[in-house]
Amino acid sequence: MKFFDLHCDTIGECCKNKTSLRKNNLHISLEKAKNFESYTQVFAIWISDELRKEKAVSYFETVCDYYNSEILRNKDLITKYDPLKKDEKRIKSILAVEGGAALGGTIDGLYHLYDRGVRILTLTWNAPNEIASGAFSSGGLTEFGKEVIKKCEKLKMVIDVSHLNRQSFFDVAENTGKPFIASHSNPDIVSTDSGRKRNLTDEQIEIIKNRGGLIGINFYKDFLDVENKSGIDALKVHLDYLLERGCKNVIAFGGDFDGCDLSNGISGIESIEEICNSLLKSGYNEELINNLFYNNADLFFEKMIQ
Repeated sequence: MKFFDLHCDTIGECCKNKTSLRKNNLHISLEKAKNFESYTQVFAIWISDELRKEKAVSYFETVCDYYNSEILRNKDLITKYDPLKKDEKRIKSILAVEGGAALGGTIDGLYHLYDRGVRILTLTWNAPNEIASGAFSSGGLTEFGKEVIKKCEKLKMVIDVSHLNRQSFFDVAENTGKPFIASHSNPDIVSTDSGRKRNLTDEQIEIIKNRGGLIGINFYKDFLDVENKSGIDALKVHLDYLLERGCKNVIAFGGDFDGCDLSNGISGIESIEEICNSLLKSGYNEELINNLFYNNADLFFEKMIQ
């Protein structure tokens, strides 16, 4: 099968523990993923809310260096994503940053991220930064943030609105013209307070859909578990909710592997085939499955970052 995942924090965990991306005990390893017919993974460098300015920039550099060394060290299994090389059989990687503090508060910082290969920018984590305010804080897009997202669109760096609070989300929608993504956010149908703040309202879903963006389903238990259901059963509730709202071309996956406590029954990248098979048995047709697990995201990035 084919799989395209919009968000994981695995490379940061590898760097912290000096662990190989090839073989490890994390949610994702190249050895566990090498049997996919085609597999594209977005590797996000997460910037903690405790890191700002020079500390945030320095941390980004450290993890980015580690990411590049792991790509080079394992070049038999993985390569950087190139939309013009559709026949590439190796695992394909896209680099993202989760937390705009990595810019260090300057536009030059944005250009530096782009030069280092970053193609997706999750504007915040949970707290405010120089760009906008996260899901657990108040405030909206700053004047600097407005400049950042305009430059992102010119650079063809994809804007990611996961982790934004409502005001910042709507500010981004108002100040952009191109599609954007919510790389790892679910519909706002869960009962946890954190899930309600992090997931997407119907209005937000409609905006992303009408803009031609993507919504990546998150496997974090607090954002996924619903109606006394967990794991694949809860996943189906979220998928059906989005499908009922005409999002068949919008849905993707952003599992948040190695960045969260997974919902019951989902253990890592090795669970994807089981999830796929379960959906097929539940009546999801093969064309829809292929779109959700791969084609929607692949077509989006082929258009957005080539």
